[in-house]
Amino acid sequence: MIRKVIASGLVCTVASMMLFLPGGPAVASAETQFIRIATLAPRDSELAKGFIKIDKGLKDATQGSWGVKLYPGGVAGDEADVIRKMKIGQMDASIITSTGLAQIVRDVNVLNAPGVINGYKQLEAVQGAMQGEWEKSFDTAGFKLLAWGETGQYRWFSKNGITRPADLKTMRPWIWPASHVMKEIFQTVGANGVPLPLPEVYGALQTGVVDMIIASSLAVVALQWHANLKHVTERTSGVLVGAMIMNKDKWNSLPPEVQKQVQDQVRKSTEGDKEETRKSDDKAYANLVKRGYTVDKWDGAANAEYDKMAEEVRKHMVGRIYAAELLTRVMKIAAAAK
Repeated sequence: MIRKVIASGLVCTVASMMLFLPGGPAVASAETQFIRIATLAPRDSELAKGFIKIDKGLKDATQGSWGVKLYPGGVAGDEADVIRKMKIGQMDASIITSTGLAQIVRDVNVLNAPGVINGYKQLEAVQGAMQGEWEKSFDTAGFKLLAWGETGQYRWFSKNGITRPADLKTMRPWIWPASHVMKEIFQTVGANGVPLPLPEVYGALQTGVVDMIIASSLAVVALQWHANLKHVTERTSGVLVGAMIMNKDKWNSLPPEVQKQVQDQVRKSTEGDKEETRKSDDKAYANLVKRGYTVDKWDGAANAEYDKMAEEVRKHMVGRIYAAELLTRVMKIAAAAK
């Protein structure tokens, strides 16, 4: 069942977060030009295979003029490495999580701040309200924001049970070095996190260097982290958001016909496959439970402890990570969308 979740869920994720298929023909050229795309997905995963389909679709639509050259499995480095390479023209595009996106536009951190976005409806409302503002911010930073996507809802996964947030004090949670939010959460809880690039997490889970992570069920299965964990919280804590971005100079170098095909198809596909991705995350969670995972259900005191922690984390980041005005505005939009 886990393999079925990988096969179906990640194809949906490619479509909703990462699809790059143009919809019509462009001017053909004698030699194929490539868009270099980096992904953290392993070479043999369904996600990486999805990019092979993207390459074929792009070549067919442009009569062989344009294709995709894929750098899978983190060979181009972690997200921070890929963003740096995109800035200097060594890479053209990538699928970046909100953690990485926040390295370009820091305000994006507000999407991950605990207690701000608690469900998909709230996420859609915030993205809709902020879209124009963030497109301009990414453009100013030298990137084209092609499409938003998501990879399920955040949960807390661990080798031992988590009955309340304070239990993390006895654990070794993984910290993505670029994640301001993770650092604040673990610092506020009083846990000693283990900073590691994402490609090193699998090995760290195997050796016990890390025994707790915050991720979505879909991501945990896709990255094969599930094999070394046993517990998952019933409570969700936001949405794992991402986007496909491209170096602005590379985008501007594309023929207008190709730009239109790419943009039109991305917008059409992301809306059409969003629900499938969400269902795939739910299925991944259900299958982990069937596989033998223990669901950690929190009582009222534990939930209250989480809510207090979340409020402290949000306050700690005001002024350093995002403006108080932005946090207030986004939380107001989210609250109205419940």
